[in-house]
Amino acid sequence: MQTKVGSKTGDLWVTRTDLSGNVLGSMALHAFDHGSSMGIQPNASGSPFIWLAGDYRSLTPGTAPNSHTICRIRYKDGGLIDYRTSPGVAEFKIGLSDFLDCPRPSIDPYTNRLLVRYMGTTSPWRLALFDLSDVIARGINDDTRPLAKRALPTNAQLGLSDSDLFQGVTSYGQYAYLSYGGAPAKPSDPAKLSYLVRLDINQTGGQYNEKYTTTAGNSLPGREPQGMAIWRSSSGPRLAFGFSSKIAVSPDEFQSTVFYKSDLAG
Repeated sequence: MQTKVGSKTGDLWVTRTDLSGNVLGSMALHAFDHGSSMGIQPNASGSPFIWLAGDYRSLTPGTAPNSHTICRIRYKDGGLIDYRTSPGVAEFKIGLSDFLDCPRPSIDPYTNRLLVRYMGTTSPWRLALFDLSDVIARGINDDTRPLAKRALPTNAQLGLSDSDLFQGVTSYGQYAYLSYGGAPAKPSDPAKLSYLVRLDINQTGGQYNEKYTTTAGNSLPGREPQGMAIWRSSSGPRLAFGFSSKIAVSPDEFQSTVFYKSDLAG
């Protein structure tokens, strides 16, 4: 998933590839989000559901636009969906008592759970974990009985700087995994440091389990971490994390590269 180059209105491109990077199809999304996190929910028909943030707009005049809901759409090669007008958008407004804005979803395909990262009213950023079937039946609210909720550690608590931006989140069982880092000023500059963080969703506050510096993809031009997911494979779960690289300018052109760790605890 990528922001459409030049778009200021939350327009996205979704590209489907095989594991060798060959493009198999794509679709366009209008007025959804920045595209920083998504979850894939398989279904029996072979056309999966995509969970992502939606309703990209400014809530009050003069403020920057953002996304405010979580939604689910069905992937279709060559499709075009407009959040504001298309009937294929299932919208889930956030009714959590500590929710402020900026929700970001991910899915654990092993437990069928939905993890939502959001800006909270009681701490800068928070996580809430739900059974996916409960969300589909009752929405995202306190009555859905979140399995767990907690504050995220601040960058200072993680030993990171303000320029180490949040770049992705996913979960496996009781653990959440987060990606942090940024892009160099120019594609030809050396890659900036990027980090993977593991924390227990049952803990609270600034607690976390481990933080790693990753040099994966350090040779990529303009390397910037982008996105995380749990990858189901025949050998077991893999922690997949991606990087974008700027391979051309005027117009900008990006390439994506995915790496993975088989040992999710080390």
